[in-house]
Amino acid sequence: MSLSEVFRLDQVGTDTWVGADDGLRLPQLFGGHLVGQSIVAAGRSVPDGSLPHSVHTTFLRGGLSGTPVTYRVDRLRDGRQVATREVSAWQGDRLVCRSTISCTTIDDGLSHSRPRPASVGPDAAVDLRVLAEPDGGLGRFWDDFTAIEIRVEPEDPPGPAGAWASPPQNIWMRSVERLGDDPLLHRAAIAYASDLMLMSTAVTPHGHTTGAETTLAEQWWAVSLDHTMWFHRDVRADDWLLYEHATTAAHDSRALIDAAVFGPDGTQACRITQEALIRPLAPT
Repeated sequence: MSLSEVFRLDQVGTDTWVGADDGLRLPQLFGGHLVGQSIVAAGRSVPDGSLPHSVHTTFLRGGLSGTPVTYRVDRLRDGRQVATREVSAWQGDRLVCRSTISCTTIDDGLSHSRPRPASVGPDAAVDLRVLAEPDGGLGRFWDDFTAIEIRVEPEDPPGPAGAWASPPQNIWMRSVERLGDDPLLHRAAIAYASDLMLMSTAVTPHGHTTGAETTLAEQWWAVSLDHTMWFHRDVRADDWLLYEHATTAAHDSRALIDAAVFGPDGTQACRITQEALIRPLAPT
């Protein structure tokens, strides 16, 4: 299913929308799918010109693949410049996740950005599928996952990680489909992509190599606990965006992963932080 179809929600009542499954053969719904559809539901409940600038999602239960999700929007606040929504995602009587989403109409004023990290660019980066070939490929999930193109920059030789538990990894991603000009759809698509490769980053301090996703699935069990995003600037999800992935800390099986997203002009467009529960699998 294309991203434009995934984010074409059907309104079934006042502040209530239904979103379709994205067709991935997973034991549970992909977290980026839930966050992206929640963003669309919140964005459809605010006046034109107001866009989500922060999203805080808590995953409560695994969503059932193949089952539509109902999004109920609670209008927590409507201010002159900022509107806040709580979006609850339901499958029947099962609450799957809940998001607090803040939207704003402010489009001028204070502005600054750190520079984009040194990068070889998407043309010199390696397609994730090619990178995974020595590990036996990417597996069934990735066979279905065709909505986002992913390229990984070559990793530097191991060295001091500085502020990170392991050196940051540059990953380029873009929507394969051209998405039109609705900025809400682009923010939802960035949210969809933002849930990719985070688990891989979380275990790089423990010997994992980006691209060895089959080995990752064989050696580690992982679920997302919560997912937070801040949108700073409008960028197109169908342009190449640089996601700088890194992990700062993990303890008691909970890992924190960060990603800074940079647009084509080199400025930071988005920030992502996720906490995940990750445990090694016992050898079979």
